[in-house]
Amino acid sequence: MTAEASGLTAQRIVFPPAERQDAFALYARGEVTALDRRRGRIPAGARVSFATYVNAMPVGIWAEYTSMRALSLRMRIDGSLTLTVRGVVRSGRLFTASEDAAATGEVSISVEVPDDAAWVWFEVSAATEAAELYDAEWRIEADEHREVRPSVAITTMNRVDDCRRLIAALGTDGLPGLLHEVVVVDQGGEKVSASGDVRALAPDVAVRLIEQDNLGGSGGFSRGMIEALGAGATHVLVLDDDVMLEPEAIHRMCAFASVARDAPIVGAQMLSLLDPTVLHSMGEVVDRRAMWWHSTEPDLVAADLAEHPLEATPALQRQAPVDYNGWWMCLIPTAVIREIGVSLPLFLKWDDAEYGLRAAQAGHRTVTLPGAAIWHVPWTAKDDGLDWQAYYQLRNRVVTALLHGTSWRGSGLLLRSFAQDVNHVLCGQYGSAALRHHALRDVLAGPDALFATLTTRVGAARDLLARMGQVVVPDADLEPIPDAARAPSRPTGIAGLATRLGRVLLHQLRSVPASAAPRVELERTEGKWWSLGVLDAARVRSATGRGAFVMRRDRRLAARLIADALRLHLRTAGRWRRLGRRYGAAAPRLASPAAWEGVFDSSA
Repeated sequence: MTAEASGLTAQRIVFPPAERQDAFALYARGEVTALDRRRGRIPAGARVSFATYVNAMPVGIWAEYTSMRALSLRMRIDGSLTLTVRGVVRSGRLFTASEDAAATGEVSISVEVPDDAAWVWFEVSAATEAAELYDAEWRIEADEHREVRPSVAITTMNRVDDCRRLIAALGTDGLPGLLHEVVVVDQGGEKVSASGDVRALAPDVAVRLIEQDNLGGSGGFSRGMIEALGAGATHVLVLDDDVMLEPEAIHRMCAFASVARDAPIVGAQMLSLLDPTVLHSMGEVVDRRAMWWHSTEPDLVAADLAEHPLEATPALQRQAPVDYNGWWMCLIPTAVIREIGVSLPLFLKWDDAEYGLRAAQAGHRTVTLPGAAIWHVPWTAKDDGLDWQAYYQLRNRVVTALLHGTSWRGSGLLLRSFAQDVNHVLCGQYGSAALRHHALRDVLAGPDALFATLTTRVGAARDLLARMGQVVVPDADLEPIPDAARAPSRPTGIAGLATRLGRVLLHQLRSVPASAAPRVELERTEGKWWSLGVLDAARVRSATGRGAFVMRRDRRLAARLIADALRLHLRTAGRWRRLGRRYGAAAPRLASPAAWEGVFDSSA
């Protein structure tokens, strides 16, 4: 993207795509009829506010991270509207920047905002006659401009329909003139190439399909990054295959990157695909002591933006810095890739977080841009702590801590990890505990095990869970529970928790009756140590709601897993510094394009 002499379009005012009308509250509030993506009709007597997640301008983050020196609002109006530009500063104080009681025709307003402004937006009202508003956009003047022409890197596996929809979306809303190419790395058994000519889905976009073995998200995205290095793209836009795209988000990310100081990584936020007005991720930071990620704004986790007006929600007005951006959609300069490499061979989980931390160490910040987002299934709707992903969750977390933590922070992580193992055992989730032990053994084996196990650990993890009976049983295969018992209630207060813990420990020491069978079915959120720990057998609904895990207590297995957990965590703690040096020395080689190209050649 290049800027014209008259300035740069930072944000276009848009209405939702046809398939996402259920998210209208993210675009406009009030009585307005969307005639197309850029045009709306305001009936007589109606008032409409664009103080919304998608259409308000996050001027604070633009002022902080870019060379923006002037802001303006432009639009066309058929008829006459009262047009008011308002905003909010970071402390929550509202202000009015301008007001025109009879705006009509081509409108251009220079917008002066306070230094501490967080957002600006506009409101319109029609008096006695309806009016139409179209081609509205926020424009900026900036001191620095660079070309941004990204290659899109999509990794897909057995999601043919999702992938085809995504490719088609990339051919809309002016994106063909912005994108360098789209590279789809297909790692599944159901090939996208067998579904028909994908190039016909976005005929004005250069689309390339690459087929390779399943190397996980890290292998797929690394392939897309490497392909972009030799293709002349300025950036790589990594993009999950199962997202619903708002094309305007890509325009905004590229506009931001074109004027940003120091060429940062630019990320998109995540809206829930299941609840389309719910913001699932405002931005991500890593707690270096616990080595765990969490949202920059806990108050906005699963917050329904339809019920949280921008001007009255303090958490939306703060713009905390992030450590990384999830690779559901993230724009990475190819210059950064040439300097620090591509993903480590982590398969999945923590690859994006580790990359953001690595980039920061090299002086490249990450900025998550409000108002630029995709819809994605939130991780709270997945069983990644109970399925094969539990292996990668722990292994890659520890590897990231070895590379980016310190010894005492590592000790904090290991204490928490041991507690998590105990929790899994108390819940009868023996498969998860066993997978985590394999993860620690592989960490202790050293950094070369990352590539050596890249294509084998998924199958091995699934086999282990199947042998241990920790799999989701479909609803059709579940027998009704006769005389279902009442689920244990959640304890409250310190005394209640201590009493329940005592009951759990005593129960775990008792022998298990041979006739033990599930008499309780718990919701996923109820399947905790304080409930499962006092039961000999139970069913726990999966996060998807399609089936259940069947948990059965095994006293001997539980004792063995606790002993294994203690031994492995002590070994890891004792070797922490040495492991940190080994992984630190190996990381540049493991993240190099040359190392990955050898893997790609063998998987072709």
